[in-house]
Amino acid sequence: MIASNGNVEIIKYFLILFVAITARGAAMSINRITGKKYDMVNPRKKSWALVTGELKKKDAIIFTTILIILFEVFTYMLNNIVFILSPIVLAFFIVDPLLKRVTCLRHLFMGFTIGLGIIGGFLAITPVFPPLIIYLIVAASTFWIAGFDIIYTIPDRIYDKENGLKTIIVKYGMRKGLIVSIIFHLLTIVFFISIAFIVNSIYYVVSLIPIIFLIIYGHIGINGDDAVSIRKAFFNTNSLIGLIFLLGIWASVFLKI
Repeated sequence: MIASNGNVEIIKYFLILFVAITARGAAMSINRITGKKYDMVNPRKKSWALVTGELKKKDAIIFTTILIILFEVFTYMLNNIVFILSPIVLAFFIVDPLLKRVTCLRHLFMGFTIGLGIIGGFLAITPVFPPLIIYLIVAASTFWIAGFDIIYTIPDRIYDKENGLKTIIVKYGMRKGLIVSIIFHLLTIVFFISIAFIVNSIYYVVSLIPIIFLIIYGHIGINGDDAVSIRKAFFNTNSLIGLIFLLGIWASVFLKI
């Protein structure tokens, strides 16, 4: 939307959507395939298709391969730049799930990996060096995702520690881990606010009010022994944040007030 500068490009928007769907699907599939050994002994994941055998590993690999092929086809249909850069994105997808066996900084790496889609979306419309606002959105997205991914790992903290998986919660404990999550989300708010000075739109400023409220609300009432509170913080609030941010950017670009 920012790259379009108010010019609607429906076909490209749908192609970008298809790229996002196939990329996200491939990334999550790779995560499940590479993590099957750990998922098999994780009580929280006992009903997952690969764990129960409902989905065979061979079929999962075929499915992932199809998604990767579609991802490459759609990037090719967009332009040469995103097609040439697309293997880098796939490499990030493969490295990301492996990092949780190496470093607790994987939270940030995962956030940045998803943030690559923001750069890709800009390049898909305008294949030139992105402006500062794009990098600010990537930074906001990276710390936002990393912050709530820390919360998401709380129910698995005992399992992760026993199996040598690296997370902020495992390394620092739940209290300090949640403080790190809060710091990440404070940085997110700082980046969101800095974007407002570039966008210079009342619509975006108004959208920041519920976004900041939801970020704070996501940290209220978190109970490490209650998976429901974790799901509330992880799914409910963050789904709304993404949608509100999208609407704020859309209104700022296309209504131009």
